[in-house]
Amino acid sequence: MKIRAVASVALAVTLTVGLSACNFFSPQNTLQDYDPSDGVGANVGDLNVRNALLITEDGERATLAVSIINTTGEAQSIEIEYDSSAVDAVAGRSSLDLDVPSQSIVNTSSADSGEQIVLENVDAPAGSWFYVYFQSGTSEGVELAVPVLDTTLAEYDGLAPSPSPTPITIPDPVIVPEPIPTPTLGTEPEAPAGGAVETEGTETEG
Repeated sequence: MKIRAVASVALAVTLTVGLSACNFFSPQNTLQDYDPSDGVGANVGDLNVRNALLITEDGERATLAVSIINTTGEAQSIEIEYDSSAVDAVAGRSSLDLDVPSQSIVNTSSADSGEQIVLENVDAPAGSWFYVYFQSGTSEGVELAVPVLDTTLAEYDGLAPSPSPTPITIPDPVIVPEPIPTPTLGTEPEAPAGGAVETEGTETEG
């Protein structure tokens, strides 16, 4: 009985050490950064880019839905670049800057956010991947292969780009010239006061 009890204690100690070793050498998944939805993410300098994806309807305009987290005590900015055929694109790439206040999250992934980042003149049909470059401060930038989706899924309803505003055309003013009085045929011009008017063969004093 005593030998069996000692063996049981030894087995328990062995299992405890073995399980502790597994927990020691394996990383805890709850401490790992991950994207909880269909998007992708990366750490860019002091900012965290999370769950970035594109929503499009025609493959030419796409909304960049993304969460950008700033855990520092200072405001940070992030530059977003992408390939575009827009007229004002520099060397075929368009860019925009986004300010992220300190200790805050800028979230464009919600239909209620009231803020859209629309990528114009892109070749990004739904079901493809589109490369978007993120850079902040002096840190090295990160280029992400961002998945492109449409509004088929209910959670992305309302995230498609808003229609482009129709430019208002103001017509040129129409200048109407003032009418010039036309003399009536068969009438003679009025004689000036105190002067003489010559008629055929006669002269009348005023």
